[in-house]
Amino acid sequence: MKKLIVFVAALFFLAANSVNASAEEAHGNLKVEGLCGMCKTRIEKAAKSVKGVSSAAWDKATKQLHLHYDAEKTSVETVSKAIAKTGHDTEKDKAPDKVYNALPDCCKYRKK
Repeated sequence: MKKLIVFVAALFFLAANSVNASAEEAHGNLKVEGLCGMCKTRIEKAAKSVKGVSSAAWDKATKQLHLHYDAEKTSVETVSKAIAKTGHDTEKDKAPDKVYNALPDCCKYRKK
C-alpha cells in the first residue's frame, strides 16, 4: 500500500510539472513612444489587456516597455499592435493618425 501511495504521488508530481513546463514564460522589450504618466498608464493597460501578458512596465525615460508573457498565447508583435491601437507608436507599428490625434495634448509625442 505504501508503494502505491508513493507511486501515485510521484505520478501526480510529474503530471503537475509537465503542465507547468508547457507554459513558456518569455520576456521581451519594445520601444513605445509616449511622454507622461497618462501615456504610461495607457501603454501598460493596453499591453496587459493582451491574453497571455503577465506583466508590462513602461519606462518614460528610455521609452522601453518590458514584458513578461506566455509565448504559447501571444507575442511581442501582438502586444505592439494592441498598443498602436491606443495611439502610441512602437518600433513595429504606427498608431492610426485618427487615434493619435484624439490623445490629450500632453500625450502628443510626434513632432509637428
